This record gives sequence, C-alpha cells and structure tokens, in this order.
Amino acid sequence: MPVHSLIPGIGAGVICGFLAIVQSAGFGMLLLVGESQALAPTAIGMALFSTAVMAAVAALTSSTPGVVAIAQGIPIAALAGPVAMIIAATVDGNGNEAVPVTVVAAVALATVIIGVASFLIGSLKLGRFVRFVPFPVIGGFLAGSGWLIFLGGVGVVAGHSVTAANVTHLGDTSTLLRFAAAGGFVLLVGLLKLRLPVNLVVPAVALAAIVASTLVTLVFAIDDPSLRADGWLISVADGQALWPPVVPADFSMIDWSAIAGQLISLPTVVILTVVAVLMNATGIEMETGRDVDLDRELRSVGLQNLLGGAGGGMPGFHSVSLTILSTRLGAANAVVGLIASGFCIAALVFGQVVLSLVPTPLLGGLLIWVGLSLLTAWLVQSFSRLSIWEYLVILLIFLVIVGAGFAWGILTGLIAAAVLFVIEYGRIEIVRHIMTGRDYQSSNDTAEGRREALRQVGDAILIVRLQGFLFFGTADRLRKSIQQRIERHDGTAVRYLIVDFHRVSGLDSSTVQSFSRLAQMTGPDGFVLVLCGMSESVRTAMVRGGLKTGGESHIRIENDLDHGLEWSENRLLGETTPDIIASTPVSAETLLIEVVKSQKLAEALLPHLERTEIGSGDTLIAQGTPSDDIYFIAQGRAAIMLEDEALGTVRVATVGRGSIVGEMAFYLAKPRSASVVAEGQVVAWRFSARSLDRLQAVSPEAAIGFHRAMASLLADRLTSTNQLVRLLAD
Repeated sequence: MPVHSLIPGIGAGVICGFLAIVQSAGFGMLLLVGESQALAPTAIGMALFSTAVMAAVAALTSSTPGVVAIAQGIPIAALAGPVAMIIAATVDGNGNEAVPVTVVAAVALATVIIGVASFLIGSLKLGRFVRFVPFPVIGGFLAGSGWLIFLGGVGVVAGHSVTAANVTHLGDTSTLLRFAAAGGFVLLVGLLKLRLPVNLVVPAVALAAIVASTLVTLVFAIDDPSLRADGWLISVADGQALWPPVVPADFSMIDWSAIAGQLISLPTVVILTVVAVLMNATGIEMETGRDVDLDRELRSVGLQNLLGGAGGGMPGFHSVSLTILSTRLGAANAVVGLIASGFCIAALVFGQVVLSLVPTPLLGGLLIWVGLSLLTAWLVQSFSRLSIWEYLVILLIFLVIVGAGFAWGILTGLIAAAVLFVIEYGRIEIVRHIMTGRDYQSSNDTAEGRREALRQVGDAILIVRLQGFLFFGTADRLRKSIQQRIERHDGTAVRYLIVDFHRVSGLDSSTVQSFSRLAQMTGPDGFVLVLCGMSESVRTAMVRGGLKTGGESHIRIENDLDHGLEWSENRLLGETTPDIIASTPVSAETLLIEVVKSQKLAEALLPHLERTEIGSGDTLIAQGTPSDDIYFIAQGRAAIMLEDEALGTVRVATVGRGSIVGEMAFYLAKPRSASVVAEGQVVAWRFSARSLDRLQAVSPEAAIGFHRAMASLLADRLTSTNQLVRLLAD
C-alpha cells in the first residue's frame, strides 16, 4: 500500500479504534438492561472481543473500502429480553454461579446462528429479497429498538433497570448528577449536529467527554474506587479480566434448559439483524456514493458473527458512523479496520485501564442518544413522509414491542403490513382498458367493407384488458365491474366478452371462482366468454378451478387478443353480414364503389385497372421496392410481412377480399415498408402511377375524385387510430 494511503489509514484507525472501544462498551451494557452490574465487565468483554474480530474480518472481506464493523446495539437490545429470562430461570434452577457461563453460551449461540443465517442468505444471493421487507415494518422494528436502547442507556446511568418499583431511587444526588452529565452529552450532540455532520459530532463529543472527565479526576484527585462506588465507573472485582468471560471449566454449569426456553426469540433477532445490515448498507451507500454488494456484505457479516460467536462474542455488523468517519478522513482502506481491531484487543488486555477512562454517563448518554435518534426518526420525522396507515403500522409495532417484546412485535408487524398491502393493492385498477369491437379490430383483415361492418355491429364485442396480479382483494370487484358494464352496455347487447390476460402476472383461487361465476352468464341467451393471452400457470389454474371449455361450453381460450378478436369478429359478421366474410370473388367495379362511393367515378376508373393473379407464396409487393402502384384485392388472402434485422421476418397483419394495399407508400413516394405475400390464390386489381397519369390526361375530374376518395379513406383511418390512441391512453 502506498505511503500516502497508509498514513491517513493509521490516523483514522487510531481515532476509529478508540471510538469503537467506547461504543462497544456501551452496546455491551445493553445486554443486561441494568439488571446485574456484576456482569457488566463480562458483557463489555464480550462486546470488545466481537468488535476486535468483526473489524478485522470486515476490513478483509467487505466490498466497502474503509469499513469498520463493531458489536451493534440493535441485535444486542433484542437479546436483552431473552437474556433477562435466561438469568431468572438459571438462578431458580442452578443458582447465581451458573449465570455468567449460561449468559455467554446463550449470546454466543445466538451470534453463531445469526452468522450462519447471514452467510447463507449472502451465498444464495438472496440479499435483494431483504429489500422486500415492508418499509413500515422496518421502521417499527427500529423504533422499538430505539426504545430498548434508550432504556438501556438510562439503566447504565442509573446503575440498575428503571421500573415503577425503584423509580424513587433515581432521586439521590449522585444519580441526578450522572443523569445531568449524560443529558449534557445528549444536549451538546443535539446542538452541534444542527451545524455539523452528526457522524462526526458524536465521535468528537465522546472524545471530548473522555478528556474532560479524565482532567476532572486529575485536578480534584478523585480515585477510581470512589468513582466506582458512586456509580461513575463500571464496577470491576479485584483481578477480574475482561477476557475470557468464562473458562472451559465452567462449561458444565451451563443451563441449557433455560437457553432452550428462549430459542423461540432467535428468529426475531436474526431477521432484525439482517434488516439492520440492509439499513446500514443503504446508509453507507448514500453517504459514500458507492454501490454496496449486499450479498457480499451479508457473507462478510456471516463470517464476522460466526467467528465472534465461536469466541463467546455478541452480534454485530458494519458501523455507519465509524465507516463514514474513516472515509471523510481520507482513509478508505483496510488499515482502518485492522488498527481498530488492534485497539479492541489492547482494551481486552488492559481492561481496567479502559474502564477507568470511560465514565458511565458517557456510556449511558451514548446509548440514550442512539435510542432517541431512532425514536425521533421513526416516530416523529416519519409522520410527514408516510401515509397515515403506514405510520400507524410503525406505531402499532412500536407499542407491541414496548408492551410485549420483539417476538410479538415482529409477528404483529408482518400481519399489519400484509393487511395494509392487501388493502392498498386492492385499490389498484386492474382493468387496463375497456373497449368494443367498434373501437378496436383484429389485424386479421383490413378490408374497408369489413371495417365498416364492424363499426356498425362491433358494440356486440366487449374487450376487457387486465393487468397486475389478480387476488381475493380485487377478484370480486372485477367480476362486478364487468357485469355492470355488460348490463349498462348501450346499443347492441354483448355477444362476445373478450378478456385479455397478457399483462396478468398471476391469480389466486378466488379469482378463478369469480370467473366461474361470470361464466354462468354465458350461453345461447347470454354471451361467449373468450379468454386470451393466458400464461401456462394462469391457464392451469383456470382449468383446475373448474372452468370448462370445448363441447357445449360457451367459453373459449385463445393464445392472444388478436386471435380472440378474429374469432369473435368472424362469428359476429357471420351472424349479421355473412357476405362480408364470404370467400367468393368480388368484381373490380364493386371494389371501386366501396372506395370512391360513386358508381360514375368507379366506371371512369375501371379501364385503368390491370388484373393480377398470383399463387400461394408469391409476392404481390416486395419490401424496399419503388411504390408506383396500388392494389385492390378481389379474391384470396395475403400476409403483410415485415423484414427486420433483429427480429427476422414477422407477419404483422393479413388482408383479404376488399382490402387496399400499397396506398400509403404510393402517396408518400417512398419505398415499400413491408411485403405482401399471398397465402393462397390471390386475384387483385392494379392501379399504377402510369394509369393515374393517363386518367388525369383523359378525365381530370375523375382523377380529382379518386384523390378525394383516397384522402377521405386515409383520413377516416387516421380518425379511428386517434380515437384508439386516446382510448388506450386513458
């Protein structure tokens, strides 16, 4: 590593290392919730060991340069409740002697399980699914964590947990002074963060508090035993070391039954830890401007907790504040984490010296600040950023965590989020478009006579295009909406109901039952239900749910909307205007009359038409060729083929008897944009540019009439297209 990068790394490592010691000690105290200060050195030692391991592992395995990982308050606070229950059960069953080793074993086991879960999630590349956890649920968990961290900080300052029974003990002079000192720390941080980055303010004020407390003890010659007796320092028994927390000889005293009774809480702690990793990774992304590989970070966190838990440590992960501090100090490299790890190892060796430097008001004040920050962010600031229902979910989770604990909080949160999702998603409009056969036709046949006939009778075809996921929250509303539209349908009664599932991602059994009820309206006196564009899974669900097709059923399934429309149009035209879909040839004069709307003009044009006949597979018009003629198809069918470099040759439409092809390119004087290929024997009448010139010379009035007729036809098509665009854009 270059010297110019090494020197800033060493400086940042020294600063972050000292702050990591302070924060780890404070978070370690959270484990006890103020219940047993005799175990405080054990808890602090476990936290320092975890930070020593995690800082080194993160420095070597993280995707974020300069990252610093430490034991963290959120999972530790979540473990505090189960640990308190374990302590009570152990005392009842095996006495006080078994408490330390049982607590260490329980926390180490939880840390290892967190490590295994995190590593597996990262290894299976499931990190992206963590982002699917509803935002209000995350907010509620963090608000509940903030409350527990806040109470832990109060307990650290007071020297015991604060309950209704012992609240009067907070009134003695020494306790009030400690709270005043802790409050001063919180107030100073709160004031300075209004002008300076909070990630720099907290470390700076913490360092200043340590320096100030050290100077006070030196100036007034106050010894450590007196400070410990008055609760200003953590009590440490003579000769007690911070590490190891227990010795192998004590393992036989572990109360595994007490631990087993609290295993139900572990899934909550695991989920909370993984979510907190996501939140911290997102915070680091936003502050540093670098993308974080969440799967790699989860694997890194997994290794950190596996190794930390194997040594009897506590759960932890990346620290946003220390990582950002190292980045702003220009030390985005692994040296920072390694030096911070070394500092924590030194703190374990010289434990009493470290504890004599960090007063309890600073540890408690730091926790109170973290807790208040989380409470403010999620119970106050989120109110203006979220909808009222999302905010109420956060508030509900917070109240349940405060009243009943994290396990019930996470269960309540997931249920509340699911209910909120159903309500909100149920409001989404799943009907993308509703049209009739008059507004929208298939690409099967572009004959003007066919289009005109469909404009007359197309209201008998109702087209409903769906979107999204169809489930019980929307299924019945969809059925009733379609029924009401059919009942209120103006003009011709609906004979064909076409439902397009092309944009439907899936459906549940409630939706299948709704369509089964809709199918009861089909029949000779009702309508034919045509289901189009269903995926294989949707089609399977429909059939499995009892929707029957074929035979005497009036339900039909088509591959896509175009085929469903074509089938319905042919059936409808066969009932109303059968001559439109007949395969018998039509005369040139009849074709011209349909176009120019004048028999006299048609007779004037007839001598200028040339008969063309081609067989199946022959090309009537070739893409890219000069556009010097128009064709009127009198018999047969042809496909309009588009040749594309990326897609190859694609059939975009078909034309049949009565259709006109080539007119757009003819008037634009541009090469043909597509080919027209016969799908059988085709008879067409050709009107060329040379024929038009002869017509203009012989009968200028007829030429003008032809141009007017073609302009009217093209304008009519454009009007229909504009109406369709407006309809689809609605």
